[in-house]
Amino acid sequence: MKTIQPGAPRPTSEPNRFKVDLCSLPGRGRYEIDVFSSGLKLVVMHTELNHPIQIQKTVVKPIVGMGFCLAGEFDASFMPSKPGLKIRSGQSGLFTFPQDVEITEHLPADHMLRIYLMLEGDLLSSFTQGDEDNFSPVIKSLEKKRPNRVVHATTALMRAVLYQILHCPYCGKARHLYLEGKAMELLSHKLAQLHPSFNCPGNELTRSDYDRIIHAAEVLMNNLDNPPNTKELARSVGLSSSKLNRCFRSVYGVSPFEYLRNHRLQTAMQLLQSGEINVTEAALSVGYANLSYFSKAFKTMFGAPPGKFLHNSTPN
Repeated sequence: MKTIQPGAPRPTSEPNRFKVDLCSLPGRGRYEIDVFSSGLKLVVMHTELNHPIQIQKTVVKPIVGMGFCLAGEFDASFMPSKPGLKIRSGQSGLFTFPQDVEITEHLPADHMLRIYLMLEGDLLSSFTQGDEDNFSPVIKSLEKKRPNRVVHATTALMRAVLYQILHCPYCGKARHLYLEGKAMELLSHKLAQLHPSFNCPGNELTRSDYDRIIHAAEVLMNNLDNPPNTKELARSVGLSSSKLNRCFRSVYGVSPFEYLRNHRLQTAMQLLQSGEINVTEAALSVGYANLSYFSKAFKTMFGAPPGKFLHNSTPN
């Protein structure tokens, strides 16, 4: 397996925006970094590999990372640390890295899309000031100078912000301000998920229930054009309809129907931007037989009709 060490970020023509060269990849990819005055860094990594690779990098100062996987999966390990973990599409994680930690990521031959928020440890402390007790596990892991990671499902609110980041409608200074606002919004959603009040007493999920909900989401994603109804979905994962709805909302923040609708529209948007199909074909491919209803739902979610993404899209 080929091992790659990314080069140093290089400035672009836009202030506070950088790129990392990935020309040595067995395929294609982009690695873009936006640096904001708030201290946040927004990183977008998009790759399509022909062969599996390893990416190695060293953390030079204590940082906190919040990662969101939108497509694909990867394995990550930290030295010195516990065994690594696998992150797959639909999951988000919080990672704390003390100084001089070596990170190794194993990327399969596949399409992968990830977004990261990066910030220094003392900045996290300032964001959580006055509520330190509820975030003490994260802060203490930095103080003890050891890597730590926590993995959750990506909620519907997070997913909406992530797609708004990927499809920012502005350029120049307006783009920079827009993305900084979205980065702060994404940070607030992740901190809310880490807060003890996120899962209210009585709503805690067992590991078995959590795995069943993740499986239910995968069933919906794999059957966009002909999804099961609630009863069929509940039966396929071994839950009652009422428990499926309750647990699904606990994990993803929305009902199974809302999750299906959001993923259908997000998939349609990606198909339109590929430039290979028209609006009618995109609607049909994700299960919308009524073009008018599809256009209305699309505009409600993305703020623009589907035709705009088709005609104004540019290759990523």
